[in-house]
Amino acid sequence: MRVPGAAQNWPASVLIGTRLLCLAIICAALYLGQAVLVPLVLGGLLTFMLSPFVTRLDRLRVPRVVGVLLVMALVGGVIGGVGYVVAGQMQSFAAELPTHRQNIRAKIREAMAFTRGGAIENVQDTIEHINEVVEETAHPPTAAREQRDDEPLRVAVESAPPLLRNTQWLGSVFSAVGLAGLTLLLAIFMLINREDLRDRLVSLSGKPSLVVATKALADAGDRISRYLLMQFIVNASMGVAVAVGLYLIGVPYAALWGLMAGVLRYIPYIGPWIAALLPIGVSLVTFPGWQQVAIVVAMFVVLELLSNNIMEPLLYGQSVGLSSLAVIVAAIFWTWLWGPVGLVIATPITACLVVLSTHVPELAAIGRLLGERPALKPHETLYQRLLAHDFHEANRLIARHSAERSVDDACDLALNTLLALKRDLQAGRVSADDGADVLTGLRNSIEELRVARGAPPADDPKTRSPVLIVGAPGTDPIDALVLELVRVLLRDEPVTLEVLSTDMMMGEAMAAIEAKSPAAVVVPSLPPAGLTPARHACMRLRARVPTLKLVGTRLGDPESEVAGRVALLKTAGCNEVPASLSELKATLQRIVRAADDVATVAPDAGRLVAAAS
Repeated sequence: MRVPGAAQNWPASVLIGTRLLCLAIICAALYLGQAVLVPLVLGGLLTFMLSPFVTRLDRLRVPRVVGVLLVMALVGGVIGGVGYVVAGQMQSFAAELPTHRQNIRAKIREAMAFTRGGAIENVQDTIEHINEVVEETAHPPTAAREQRDDEPLRVAVESAPPLLRNTQWLGSVFSAVGLAGLTLLLAIFMLINREDLRDRLVSLSGKPSLVVATKALADAGDRISRYLLMQFIVNASMGVAVAVGLYLIGVPYAALWGLMAGVLRYIPYIGPWIAALLPIGVSLVTFPGWQQVAIVVAMFVVLELLSNNIMEPLLYGQSVGLSSLAVIVAAIFWTWLWGPVGLVIATPITACLVVLSTHVPELAAIGRLLGERPALKPHETLYQRLLAHDFHEANRLIARHSAERSVDDACDLALNTLLALKRDLQAGRVSADDGADVLTGLRNSIEELRVARGAPPADDPKTRSPVLIVGAPGTDPIDALVLELVRVLLRDEPVTLEVLSTDMMMGEAMAAIEAKSPAAVVVPSLPPAGLTPARHACMRLRARVPTLKLVGTRLGDPESEVAGRVALLKTAGCNEVPASLSELKATLQRIVRAADDVATVAPDAGRLVAAAS
């Protein structure tokens, strides 16, 4: 009998081993079934690419079968025409190549002259000497061999087999032609029966998952269709630009190299530069000097910069959803699994997996590993760096957040980090020593942020203002650090914020507050817990100094609990209870300006009284 949830009690090693075994079985099935799966995947991708054209013909009331056949005929005509041109240019290039022998010899002599008399020649001589020693050691001369040196060599002449009897290349050609034909046939039927095929795929998920399957299929279809279409436009445009540029430079067979540039761009990252090597090599062979070679190299660099920084962001718009590393890893994996075909389908099929992971919680790990979204939220990254004692990186994260957004957003980032730390301390996931290290690193980062924004250090006596606000953190150092964030928020205000020590007893703190007569007292608290000590402190302060302006702030509670927490602090005697750093900043600014106006009016009134007397 199966016990519900029993798998959750299995050891972690068993779960990991089971997942690895399932992954191995899936990879083996993909490898062994490539004869069936590759045409299906290629047909599906071709269907995604051509669907917008068929849809446009549907809207023009063209019958579905006729529209599909028209689109496929157009595609076949384009491929056939391009293939005819390429075959002709390759044949002409092969026939013309022997005429450039003199130029090739000259370039080789220049290269050899460059290597003479320097470090390269010394390395070559050393390698040749080592090879000679190895040959003499492995094959020592013998008397018998010396006697046979004078004997004539027997030479056997074998004629090449007829072309049709050499079946090695015929098998590859027939396989490629069969794959292309099967792919086109599948694409035709998929385009004709798109709606029926979609409904069948959705039905496989079952009625409870109908919504999820519909959204996943629509999302994947939109992303892949747009990506493939935009990729084709970008690659075709680059191919035309390369062909025109090479033609103007004077490189022979420019159309051939332009086509190769457009096709090889389907290989991520390295494909464009492989395409660039072909015309660069031709320019080396055909041109006598080096000027045209440099112009060809510069042309490819300029075109790639324009494509990567202008054309691709403009056309792609929303990305396919993969990180740069995921694209490379996917290309390596699918090429290892399915060969060159896998290199073409790597990005689209991996994007489908990432889209599926956003709708299926069980596959969320795939999205975290391969998706373009950051794996951690900004405050989680900062918290992780502080836990790892990488305080330099933590400082850099806060400074970058402040520069790219604002100082207030950087303070919110630090607050979310404090909330995460307090939750982990309450749950026992972080030791007290590690928590103290995190607070120390974060405190230094906050102070550096404050000074970097033009504010003087907190302990500078020259910056004291007649408007005084006191922060009462109790005994919690996390609450004390929240008040340091308040100091950063009020960096441009004429106020002195004095934070009481967490080592003070409650009676000492209240006596100090009563003696200082501040414009307001801030009592912070963060969840989880922390509300009860804050309420007790507020009630005792209200009972001791009834006229005191008391601001009790509760930061980080869920929206469903904010109203209840605010009400509890107000019943404890708080005049204001901000529930966020932005509300706290606005509240204190209002208090500071009101107190500053009173401080400005009082001296003026004193001077008027003195003048009258």
